[in-house]
This record gives sequence, structure tokens and C-alpha cells, in this order.
Amino acid sequence: MINEKIKGFLKLIRIELCVFGTIGFFVSGILAGDLVGFQPEYLLGFLIIFLSEAGAFAINDYFDYEIDKNNNRRDRPLVLGLISRRTALITAIVLLLIVVILSLFLNSIATIIALISVPIFYIYSMGLKKKLLIKNLLIAYSYTVTILFGSLVADALLEPIIVYFAIMGFIVGLGSEIMFDIADVEGDKKLGINTIPIKFGLKFAAIISVILYSIIIVIDPLPFLIFIDSRLHFDLLFLVLILIPVISYIFLSISLLKNQTKENTLKLRKLIFVIMQIGVLSYLIGVLV
Repeated sequence: MINEKIKGFLKLIRIELCVFGTIGFFVSGILAGDLVGFQPEYLLGFLIIFLSEAGAFAINDYFDYEIDKNNNRRDRPLVLGLISRRTALITAIVLLLIVVILSLFLNSIATIIALISVPIFYIYSMGLKKKLLIKNLLIAYSYTVTILFGSLVADALLEPIIVYFAIMGFIVGLGSEIMFDIADVEGDKKLGINTIPIKFGLKFAAIISVILYSIIIVIDPLPFLIFIDSRLHFDLLFLVLILIPVISYIFLSISLLKNQTKENTLKLRKLIFVIMQIGVLSYLIGVLV
């Protein structure tokens, strides 16, 4: 019984997604040259991101309970009866309070960013996600703010490479979320979520995603040619590594334009996460080696 409760709680907060969501934070700290060992502010930052995401997932399931129940969402712990709605609500409130308290121990700029961003994602789960494009923009913003937070949490300064990396994070995040909506059309219709593929069609959504991926294809390797960071400028190792995700984006875009079926888009959804991680590793190795 206890194991079922623990399993249900971990499903409620989507623990694997919470961990994944903190990666950009640490990468940003390394790229900025701020994270060089154990630093208390990075532990605080990790907890703030992790707990705020966990709380947002909990409040999401609380408000979507009736819809998830009607749609027989067997992946939702509330629908399965593993966790009660009351527990989900209490979890969301408690985690929000903890995040607010932890944020007060950071520098003023990092505190302001945390106190503004965290409530937005709670409100997102409460209904903003059903608004056309708002859903996509907020998820893309989450990529960006995590990267900015990783630099600002230490010294409240933004290095050029961090600004550049955050812009790329927003673009690829927006493109990916629009692509994900193509696979989720059926479910989103039932949930009353208005998305680009529902409003304008699958092909149009695919074209928008590919345009955004094309921008990434162009700007991903630019630090090799343009002086944005001395560690990447004319660094042949970085160039070789970054061409792997660049070429992958090209093949992914071709596949998406040809085929917008749910099966293909779900396959590309898995692929895009791998491509993004290779891109992140390319930048990391470029600045560390």
C-alpha cells in the first residue's frame, strides 16, 4: 500500500521531467563560468526549479481530474486512485510556499525572476495552457528562464554566450512544442486545448516548426564563426560536434514535412530530445576542452 502511494506521488510530480528540467540550469552555470564546484546557490536553484515543476504538475492534475477521468487517462495517478485530489492540492500549495521561501535566499535579481516565473507556471496549469499559442510560448519561456536563471543565480550577470544560448532555447522550445501538438491533436480536442494544428491544420503547424528548426540550424554553429565566446570561436572540435545536431535537425525537418501522422511525430518527439542533448553537450565540451 505504501509503495503504491509512493509510486503515485512520483507519477503525480513527474519526477523524471523535473530532473530533466534542471539540466539547462546547470549547463548555463558552466557555460557562464560561474559553476566551478559545490556552490550553495546552485543547490538552492536546483531545488527551486525541481520543486516548482513538481508543484505545477500536481496542480495540473488537480484541475484536470474530471477531464482526465472522462478520457480514462490511465497515466494519471488521481484517475487510478493512487493519490487523492486533496493530496495533489496540498502538495502544490506546500511546494509553492517552499519555493517562495527558498527564493528569498538568492540575490535580488534571481529572487525576482523566481517569484515572477513560478506563479506563471501554476497559472499555466490552471487554464492558460488551453489558450492558442500561450501554451507554446510559456513552455518555450521555461527553457529560456531556466538558462538565464543558471547564470544570474551566482552573480546577477548575463554573459553573451548565456543570452545567445537562451535565445536558442526559446526557439527550439517553441518549435518542439508546436511539433508535439501535432501528435496530441486528438487528446487536446477532448481537453478543450486550442493549438496551432487544431486551428490551422497539421501541415501548417509542421511548416512553422520547420521554420523555427531552420533558424536553429543556422545559428547553432555561429559561435564558431562569430566572436560570441572565445572558447568556441574557431574551435574545430566544437564545429565538428555541433554539426551532428545541425544535420539531425535537417533530417528531422524533412521527415516532419513529409509525414505529420501521430506515429511519426511521436518518433520525432523522442528524437528531438536526443538532438537537443547532443547540442547542449557540444557547447559544454566546446567550453570545457
